[in-house]
Amino acid sequence: MSPNSDRPVAAQHLKALQRAIAAQNELISSAYATQRAARGQLMLKSILLEIIQVFSRLTAAEEGSVFLLDDEGVVIESILARGATMRELKRNLIGQVLDQGLAGWVVKRRRLGIIDDADADDRWVTLAYQPYQVRSVLCIPIFKAKQVCAVVTLMHPDVAHFSHLAILRYVDVVASVVGLVLDNVQQKMELAEVNDLQAIGSSESVPISDPSPNSSGESSSPSPGTVNTELTETGVYIITGEGKFLYANPRFAHFFDYRLEDLVTLDSMFELICPDRGDRLLQDIKRCLNREIRSFSGSCEGRGKHGNTIPLILEGNLTRFYGKPAIVGTLQRSNL
Repeated sequence: MSPNSDRPVAAQHLKALQRAIAAQNELISSAYATQRAARGQLMLKSILLEIIQVFSRLTAAEEGSVFLLDDEGVVIESILARGATMRELKRNLIGQVLDQGLAGWVVKRRRLGIIDDADADDRWVTLAYQPYQVRSVLCIPIFKAKQVCAVVTLMHPDVAHFSHLAILRYVDVVASVVGLVLDNVQQKMELAEVNDLQAIGSSESVPISDPSPNSSGESSSPSPGTVNTELTETGVYIITGEGKFLYANPRFAHFFDYRLEDLVTLDSMFELICPDRGDRLLQDIKRCLNREIRSFSGSCEGRGKHGNTIPLILEGNLTRFYGKPAIVGTLQRSNL
């Protein structure tokens, strides 16, 4: 074989390496922007979404999921390819995948997992009511130090889609940056929790367990402004361009007297907004999804499960989910 015959292969691998480096830069930039615009679980969910998107673009995957693990190997956060799912069903699905599936195989062996034909490989678990077709699978371990801290699973309906990709030899390069980003995000979340606790502890309110009379002889009680309630009073959501929920926290559901599993059954989050009292905001949301604006914020009246109205402040930022527009945002009760 002449040296010239190796040139197309070398050029292919060089191009793949350049794509891997570009993906690293994209992920770092996106993580930095997300950390400035969000906090807590919203920040973490947004980063996990971006991780799936980066790997999906690199490998031309059509579906993807990610599990974030704690030091004991327990899943503490996840995004499933099927989108928002009822909590109990989601827990069962994750249990199946980690006990019997390729993700568990990857965690135990601490190395990349590839399936060329899911129909002929017992490491692939076909889940009940699976809304997508899978024939080839790529499962990537993400490390923090020497420990697996996350698992990204990418899927495609064609046989052997991933096996011959030039980018495959550089996936671990991108994965190393993903591990650093996740570690940084989790450290920021832990620091924010410490700061919140310190803010509560340094307030002038008197603990309930040790009441002391004030100058008027009455017991002191915490004033609303002395305790940081942001973490417990804020609803967090992620929706697709059609308004379908990808994620919502318990507080979001509570605003409307829904259970989380009830939200999943809604055709659109827009069903929760009274159109005659939130028309301008709905228009801004549509403009955001059409990429005319990057973010929005405004007041509206929510429609509760029992027909009651709730004054709310809704905010959101444009992001992408599998290349399509999506919105991550927060919801709070208005004082008006």
